[in-house]
Amino acid sequence: MGCSSSSVSYDSTWEEDEDDSSAATETTSVCSKEVLYPPKAQETPRNLEERKSKQYQDEMPNLMFYKNQMKFRPNGLYIEDLLKNWKDQYDILEENHDYIQWLFPLRQRGRNPHATPLHEDEIEMMKNDEEVKRRLREAYKFMLGFYGLQLVDESTGKVSLAQNWQERFLNLNWHSHNNRRITRILMCLGDLGYEHYQEPLIRFFLEETLRNGNLPNVKRSVLDYFIFSVRDKNERKKLVQLAWELYEPKHQFIWGPMNTEEEICCSYCCFWL
Repeated sequence: MGCSSSSVSYDSTWEEDEDDSSAATETTSVCSKEVLYPPKAQETPRNLEERKSKQYQDEMPNLMFYKNQMKFRPNGLYIEDLLKNWKDQYDILEENHDYIQWLFPLRQRGRNPHATPLHEDEIEMMKNDEEVKRRLREAYKFMLGFYGLQLVDESTGKVSLAQNWQERFLNLNWHSHNNRRITRILMCLGDLGYEHYQEPLIRFFLEETLRNGNLPNVKRSVLDYFIFSVRDKNERKKLVQLAWELYEPKHQFIWGPMNTEEEICCSYCCFWL
């Protein structure tokens, strides 16, 4: 017998009725219980994992991307596929502007509306996850290759020229938006536990731009933005000192932020990447 509309208007599930011999009453009670209090489906380990995964995708998408459990958005790849299939695909890396905010997320919102800023809990989880840290190192090496560089010491962060550096320097010098990408990379390294990678890369660019005369269109960004990505004041002072030593002519050396550090990061690096 099905439950009529009148059957669900009254529920006697929790009543203690010693005289419950009426078939109609029993039917009413059972039907009402099934409609108003349907039995909960038992949550399996797989369902639990899927629910947690969905929750993390909503709340910690950067972590999930780096765990290789979601693709970067929009229309992206899993990080392992990106690092494998886009390696040396320089035209794609130059023209696609969506992946960089996923490979190197920041606390501030950027140009890609599908990318989510880092928050403190996510940062801590990523910094303490060995799988994430390994992939961040691989992402860093991946982008160094795009710029004609290579990581020669994973412990210290020392970098050097790659074999194809001349070709890649031409691209870097010609496309100024890569200066902003490098600023983003430096800031992300600082947020996610690789602060010691910042100084070697900035020192390298100071040498190339000021001593060797390469990358003239990158020089201003090195002085005004790359150095400012370093939070440690002592390290920053050392880099400014090096910049002054290498700069010629000395009397024209002017260094200093036009705005506060936060304003520089937001206006220059974050939104336009």
